[in-house]
Amino acid sequence: MSRITGIVAEYNPFHKGHAYHLEKARELTDADYLVVVMSGDFVQRGAPALFDKYLRTEAALLGGADLVLELPAANACASAESFAWGAVSILEQLGCVNALSFGSETGDTQALLSCAEVLLQESDAYREQLRSLLKKGYSFPAARREAVGALNHPGLLPELLDFPNNILGLEYIKALKRAGSSIQPTALKRAGAGYHDDALTDSYSSATAVRKLIRDNDTEKRTESVHWSKLLAGAMPESSALLTARRLSAEAPVWEDDFSLLLCYQLMRLSPKELAAYSDMSPELARRIHAHLNEFHSYSQFSALLKTRELTYTRINRALLHVLLGIKAERGCSPKASYARILGFRKNAGGLLKEIKANADMTLITKAADYGKLLAPQSAKRFEQDLFASNLYSTVRAQKNGTAFVNDIQKSPVIL
Repeated sequence: MSRITGIVAEYNPFHKGHAYHLEKARELTDADYLVVVMSGDFVQRGAPALFDKYLRTEAALLGGADLVLELPAANACASAESFAWGAVSILEQLGCVNALSFGSETGDTQALLSCAEVLLQESDAYREQLRSLLKKGYSFPAARREAVGALNHPGLLPELLDFPNNILGLEYIKALKRAGSSIQPTALKRAGAGYHDDALTDSYSSATAVRKLIRDNDTEKRTESVHWSKLLAGAMPESSALLTARRLSAEAPVWEDDFSLLLCYQLMRLSPKELAAYSDMSPELARRIHAHLNEFHSYSQFSALLKTRELTYTRINRALLHVLLGIKAERGCSPKASYARILGFRKNAGGLLKEIKANADMTLITKAADYGKLLAPQSAKRFEQDLFASNLYSTVRAQKNGTAFVNDIQKSPVIL
């Protein structure tokens, strides 16, 4: 049997830090193959990805991945808990993944394991403290951090919850435990800039900084690939920089404000009660949206307008995106993923695909058009949700750039 390591990612866009992670994951887990579960055309912070999932898949394969699978839209645009559960449930059901490698600010796997155990137990003292802080107007992330700190649990480091990659790592570990998985979590200390740092560095710049670089120069309407190649060279591996430069020389990237009119239409046609049925949408936020609809100018402006002490900007963005994509709240825990769509793979990873097909406890989809024959009705509905999300993205991208629209069901995996 091969050693197979899973990675969960967005690659929005793929940069040097991502290439470093793939390299170190292979080394530290002694992996023969790396399987990436990647968000599709919309990402966890509640926004469209700059580039479509196929370009990002190609960048990942060029950067060291062997196989890229799509994380369903309902998980990709959700809270850290649902995001992690969706990805982990895919990796677990492949039946042959040995390790899960993720970046974190601490890099201390044992410390994250201890903290995850406390969060999973949810003692009465923890729940009461969390409830009290939420009533006082704390946001959920702030309340959870304070509630964990109040436990004074030996060896527990509440400051772990101050950092976004640590938080995601904790959710991966919780999901593995919840699934009763034998997959071993391995934290890799994040190198270079912090998750939210928007300044380029000499080592590893964050995705936030790379997006800012592209946004700042996108306004100058640069159309020559050579200009983009020079701009991106310091932040991306050469293969990713060239790939991204070619795309940017031909068309503009996609931003959340490109969806402003579509979002406004959806918000106007739904009552507060109807809005409250969507994922991440509380009745209070639904009423606040309706109260401020006359002040809607753009996606980003409206999201900032809705911000309160209790609601984080990301939570609001996700709620708005769920309305746009038609993703409603589910009762109870999210179900395990029942399918995995292949976005791309390397030709020399034939052995990996054979192992997955021999061991997987889920449907592997290579040709999207076959989904109706392969999936049960409920799973088919979830897959159609993914198709809709990608087709909405592609429609906006095509209209913005004057290019042809191609239905996602007609697209084939990237093969290198």
